[in-house]
Amino acid sequence: MQNNPTQPIPNPTVSCGLATASLVCGICGLILGPLTGIPGVITGYMALARIKKSGGTLQGHDMAVAGLIMGYLFTVIAVVVIPILAMAGFTAGNAAIQKARKITCLATATALESSINIYYSEYGSMPQGGNSDVTVKTDTDTVLLKELLGAGAVRNTRAIEFLSVRDGKNKKNGLIFGPGGGSVVGLCDPWGGGYHVRMDLDGDEKLDVNGEALGGRRVAVWSDGPDRMAGTKDDVKTC
Repeated sequence: MQNNPTQPIPNPTVSCGLATASLVCGICGLILGPLTGIPGVITGYMALARIKKSGGTLQGHDMAVAGLIMGYLFTVIAVVVIPILAMAGFTAGNAAIQKARKITCLATATALESSINIYYSEYGSMPQGGNSDVTVKTDTDTVLLKELLGAGAVRNTRAIEFLSVRDGKNKKNGLIFGPGGGSVVGLCDPWGGGYHVRMDLDGDEKLDVNGEALGGRRVAVWSDGPDRMAGTKDDVKTC
């Protein structure tokens, strides 16, 4: 009688549940970011350690590695990359808004300067009385605005409307009127400040604007810009 040698019985292999959990958490990190990405990393490391110690009875090494990679990747994207992109988008958006406001501001300042020059051509005098150059600010000086708008004017005897600009809201970006749309109470730039108007009242066609001498000019207009501080680089001016 021939005896058969005893054959070794192979150990059964099973899939590691932690590897599966790591893969699922890593995939979900695409949407949930670190909420599932971090658990994906943790369970991935745990799965790899158990698989290594199992002596080949546990499977799922590739799933654990995939879960680790996706967990790290989507966590970094959510925590680092997305905030950077969001900040860059906010900065670019704010820059675009400020640029648009500056364009609007310059258009209003130019219209204001032109209206005074046209007034001078019409009447042979400035809309402001006096014998020496003067600077008025349009968020508080209603006399100049009334003369240019022809409403409630004294010197503008024919009530001609020289100035045509947009109406503002909340004391910003245009003409501001009293309650119920009454008389004008100011003209404001897009940031809530007034326009500075320097006028040549002594007739020499020379103006001094913040230390800068301008020749051949009867009027110059400028805004203090977003920082609302005179003489800084963000000023918006016609001169």
